[in-house]
Parts: sequence; structure tokens; C-alpha cells
Amino acid sequence: MTATPTPRTALPVGIRGQVASGFEPVAAAFAENVERRGETGASCAVYQGGRLVADLWVARGADDAWTPETRTCVYSVSKGVTTICLLMAAERGLLDLDAAVSTYWPEFGAAGKASITVRQVLAHRAGLAWVDEDLSVEDLVAWTPVVDALAAQRPAWEPGTRYAYHAVTFGWLAGEVLRRTTGLRPSAWLREHVAEPLGLQMTFGGTVDDPGICPPRESLPVVDVEAAAAIATALDDPRAVRAMTLGGAIDVGDLFGAFARPELLAAEIPAANLVTNARSLARIYAATVGEIDGIRLLEPNTITDARRLQSHGEPAVGLDEGNRWGTGFMLSSPRRGMAGDGSFGHDGAGGHLAFAHPELEVAFGYHTSRPGGIPDDRAEALCAALRSCI
Repeated sequence: MTATPTPRTALPVGIRGQVASGFEPVAAAFAENVERRGETGASCAVYQGGRLVADLWVARGADDAWTPETRTCVYSVSKGVTTICLLMAAERGLLDLDAAVSTYWPEFGAAGKASITVRQVLAHRAGLAWVDEDLSVEDLVAWTPVVDALAAQRPAWEPGTRYAYHAVTFGWLAGEVLRRTTGLRPSAWLREHVAEPLGLQMTFGGTVDDPGICPPRESLPVVDVEAAAAIATALDDPRAVRAMTLGGAIDVGDLFGAFARPELLAAEIPAANLVTNARSLARIYAATVGEIDGIRLLEPNTITDARRLQSHGEPAVGLDEGNRWGTGFMLSSPRRGMAGDGSFGHDGAGGHLAFAHPELEVAFGYHTSRPGGIPDDRAEALCAALRSCI
């Protein structure tokens, strides 16, 4: 699946892998994450111009068996991959991003939702950030109860006028549009049209007895007490709690442990339980901005359109972290610098991050076994180093 970065250059002590000449700062930042920020098992991969220029990993302590093939649940990084799948279908003429969702999913038009567009769903502007109905884990696994509940529900605000992060519902909303227009849910589209052609180790969900999947380790400590308090206050809002728990199906008090349990890990949750590694994340994003082994997933005009700013500022619910949203993707921001202006991708709870920048022909993937503390500077340190190289 991967090509060896060339020419090779020496790596910091304790860091494994290879890095191309000129990208040594990325390796240095990766080593600093280990020495200063408590990293024990993690990987970082970078493509430029279709060539793998950094392929790094660390394995120590409880993660001494970590390899570049090790996979983890990368949480909301899932949303970017789900978006790629939906944009691929749009390019093939199977759906129109500016058409009403109800065009493809008639039941969705109930309760004042007839005019909500696919783009508004992808930009977190549909007013469906939570589900009013209490759902169980069995409902999530079954898929249909969740999409039926969303189809019957009235939006929490006038669609298109405000936004709030659709932390978990995003996956069923986007995923059901994909299913209605292509006959395939995200897991099947990802497997048939992306993972198998590109040779990715990437699935929605997995099994706890898979030795290649690393469960989350102990979280890194909280350093910024004020920031932690602000997050806790935002999460005290019952609407924010429901957005994360879906009325009880997910234990927000133990988010990382919840998604490591057999029933949620094995489910298909296209907003939150992608299981993969840094090599595959960098490779899929590289294939959105150029050809990888003759495969290109998205055309330049599609990326240009998806990068247009759709949502930012104070959300209807939750904390304003300075995030900026295009169509399905996070865009670069002071919080998530990525490769600078023009970058698109998505981060995930615990510190994971994947993105690309088309003009720079750069793609990046990072995942870790240890959920981040507050602040969590690991991915941003890697991004700052990457920007210094390009």
C-alpha cells in the first residue's frame, strides 16, 4: 500500500519509520510529542505530490506492539471520509448537493424539513444535531430506527439560519442520503469504491478480538483547567448531552470506552467509528487532490466547491472553538491550522487528524492510542512542522 519515502534521512532516537529529505521537522515534532507530550503509540504519514514523504510511528510502554498497520477508532475523522464517499456519488450524478434531502428520502420532508438541502446537512445547518427520541445501542446497530427518528423529527431551529455541530447524527443523515441515492451505505461504498481500490486498512467499525485494533489508553492529563471548565459548562447543556448520547445509547461520561465496547465498535456509525491508521488516512486524502497509483477520488472543482465556507462563529448549541466548516469538511482555522489556508479535512476526539491541501498537493494522517488532554497540542505541533517544510 505504501511507497518508501526517498531519499532517506536519519530519525530522532526512538522514532521508527522513514522520512524524506526536507521533511525532517515533521520527524522532530513527532519525537517531541513523545518526549514532552506523553505519546506512547502513534503514527503520522504525509504525502506530497503523490509520494509518501513521511511514514513515522512510535511504540513504547503499553504500546510496545504498535506498528504502522495498527488501527484505532478515529472518531469524528469519520465525517471527512463519509463526506468523500458522498461527494464521489455527487460527481457521478447520483445526487445534487443543493437539492432537498427529501428529493431522495421522501420521509425526511416531514415536520418542516422539506426544504433542507444535502449541503445544509453536511454543513451542520439542518437543525438535527440530536435525536428527540431516546435510542438504544440496538437501535444504532439496526440503522433504521435512527434514520426513522430523524425523518420524523422537527428541526430545533429554522434550517439554514444557524449551525451546530451534528456530532453523531451527521453520519446517519449523510449515510442515509448515500444509501437512498446509490443503494450502498457508507461502509459498503467505502469498501467497494475507496478502500479496496486504494489498498486501505479502513472500515466503519471493527471487532474487539481483532489484534490489529488498539483500544484507547489512559487519557493524557488536563493542564488548562479554565479551558476544561469551559468545555464542561458547554456539555452541561441538555441538548449538547443528547447530541452526544442520542438519549442514552452512548455514554458521554466514558466516550472512548463506549466506542471500544463490542456493540458500538462493531456498528456502522459514519460520523464516529471509522477504524483505520495514519497511512490509510494520508493515502485517502492524497487521492482526493491527485492520483495515487492511477486512482483519483475527487475532481478539483468538487474540492473547490467543498472548501467554500458554510458555517462558522457562535453555534446554536455548544462551544465556539473557532472551527470553520465547508461542505462536510473542517477547514483550516486558528485551532486547526492543517497545512494553512486552503486545507480541508477533519479531526476526531482524542487528537486524531486527517486533511489535504490541493494546491500544495499535501495530505496528512495522524492517529494515536492516547486520548489528548487539555490542551492537546500533538497534531498541531505536527502541522506547524509540516508547514515549515512546504
